Amino acid sequence: MKLKRQSPIRFDAVVAEVTEHKDWQVVLAYEDEKEGPWLIDLSHRQRWDFQDIDVGSKSPFGLQVPARPGQVSVQRGFLITRMNGTQTAIWHLGQSQTEAAPDDTACTDMIDAHCMLAVLGAGTPRVMEHLSNLDLFDPQRAMPFLTQGPVMGIPCQVVTLGADCVLMTLSRGYGQTFADAMQHAASGCNLKPGGEHRFNRWVRSNFN
Repeated sequence: MKLKRQSPIRFDAVVAEVTEHKDWQVVLAYEDEKEGPWLIDLSHRQRWDFQDIDVGSKSPFGLQVPARPGQVSVQRGFLITRMNGTQTAIWHLGQSQTEAAPDDTACTDMIDAHCMLAVLGAGTPRVMEHLSNLDLFDPQRAMPFLTQGPVMGIPCQVVTLGADCVLMTLSRGYGQTFADAMQHAASGCNLKPGGEHRFNRWVRSNFN
């Protein structure tokens, strides 16, 4: 019997629709999703770390690496983030057909090392203010952009995709505790679990 891969995160909510994706069980919708903001588990989405001493000249997946640390771009269904002088992160947003790793030894699959969460909805800035003192909505920075730092004391990569959407990756071992703490800290913001359908619709509306 083939084992199913599982996210480190479980929400205390009634599942309305579920599917399987590359041996992962993925919740597409929960019963009570009428009002946001929503906390969405995207840990099944493929992610890679790409490192090279001259990373700015490389083109993993044929993608252009942003010129400066902190810059982020969305290209052909992938989010590509310049982290520092030698490192970039690539996250699959689910809108492209290619998910196989680039044929390059500089590329490391991170799906089993990290979990990935999205906060989505008009109340996203207020939610994040409850979790971190990082300036995640700096009006002087063009969205999307990367912020690296602690959220609730946990090292995170945080990408501000828009005024109503933030993506975060963090060590998989913190996943469940982190998600529970987020919901507790932002309980006054009506933060609730959301399914992948909701995130997919947002991506199609904003990046297609």
